[in-house]
Amino acid sequence: MGDADALLRIDVTDDVGARTADLFHWQAAMAAADGIAALLDELTDDLDVPFESTSAVVCEHHEDWVMRISDQLEIVSAKHREPHVGPWSSITVLVSDGGLGHLFTRWLRLERKVVARLVSCASMSTGEASQLARCPDLLRRVTDGQVLSDSEQKMVDGCIDKLGRAIMMHRKELPAPWRAAKEARAKKLVPPDDLLQAVREFLAVMYFDTARPGREFAAHAAPSLYAEPLTIRMKQPAAIASVVWISVLRLFEVRMRARGATGKGGLPKVAAATDRAGLVTGTDELESRTVTTRDILVAVRSAIQNPGAYMPLARPAKLTKLSVKMAHGGCSDTSIARAERLRLDFARYRRVREATVPGSSAERGTIERHLLRIADEETARTRTAVGRWGPDFWGAMSARMTNTPPQYLSAGLDGELALGGLADLASRCQVWFSPGFDVDLAIAAEKKARGEKS
Repeated sequence: MGDADALLRIDVTDDVGARTADLFHWQAAMAAADGIAALLDELTDDLDVPFESTSAVVCEHHEDWVMRISDQLEIVSAKHREPHVGPWSSITVLVSDGGLGHLFTRWLRLERKVVARLVSCASMSTGEASQLARCPDLLRRVTDGQVLSDSEQKMVDGCIDKLGRAIMMHRKELPAPWRAAKEARAKKLVPPDDLLQAVREFLAVMYFDTARPGREFAAHAAPSLYAEPLTIRMKQPAAIASVVWISVLRLFEVRMRARGATGKGGLPKVAAATDRAGLVTGTDELESRTVTTRDILVAVRSAIQNPGAYMPLARPAKLTKLSVKMAHGGCSDTSIARAERLRLDFARYRRVREATVPGSSAERGTIERHLLRIADEETARTRTAVGRWGPDFWGAMSARMTNTPPQYLSAGLDGELALGGLADLASRCQVWFSPGFDVDLAIAAEKKARGEKS
């Protein structure tokens, strides 16, 4: 078992608390962005993941997620900050609200063998916060053998001292000698030398990733920011980035709740299946929280092959098979209302025709075959691999019916009524405005969401 495996098996002393749905989705989106970045980095020339790859994102374990690249672990704390609150204003605020205190104690618990990162949508304010954000790069320069200027060294020492005192005041999960007394004041504390050395080592492996979009903009910005580079790398049109993003995000939202599938599913654990150290081989809890780069690649390929499955269902005012299919294809409410009206007009025309004209049943079959041929031609012309093509298809069919030669139409059946015949075929699932899906299931789900009886 490698170092990374051993570190991941270290017990977690606490777990995530309650969060609002918006913040949960934002954290899942930021973890998904990291996962896509990891996949992009290791894609081979034949657009696959190396067989020996162990790269993965472990969600809600030790921190908001853990990045594993080969045998190196990175613990990541994701902190959303509302625009009205403003940037990170001080080291004290970063330790408490920004999660640096928790990151530090997790880094200690993981034997100082991991790197750490703060992900946020808020920047650092001018002053000690922005100075602290510069320290990791300066300390890494020292590690590489460079010499800091006197002003840089003074700034680094000052930040380490302030961060040490703030961590002492944080108190949680710190070794007893490092905890400040309850009545202590941060300005009067003198951090022990071993704490200052630990803070220095921690900052040298710390990264501040504070340019992420906030929750209000993440849904709109994420496809182009995070998914588009991957779709281009996989030789797909950039327009498919939105469905690729949705497929990967859904994967992370499931794993963030520790509800992902495991290799053994719901099979019981067998007591004899232990390794020589007496530990159960494999950890279902970790497995259900883990997203490998191969998992992400499978999700991406699925989205590319069937993009329609990841497009959200629109919500038509009237729930019929025709309206749901048109809404799913992206048609406007006006187009749906027109189609419903024409469908009823066509049904009325057909009833009158069959009641008064002998042989009208055979005529009906001829009309439907003609309409299906035109629908087939226009579907092939208007459908796209990404995006909504329902409006283009409906517009093309409307134009074709208007221009249909009279000899193809029965007596009294004009272009508008013929378009109603097309709508009737769509209501019987013979014509589609999007890739096929379970219409009855979609209607039942929408009724449930509206609180209506099925």
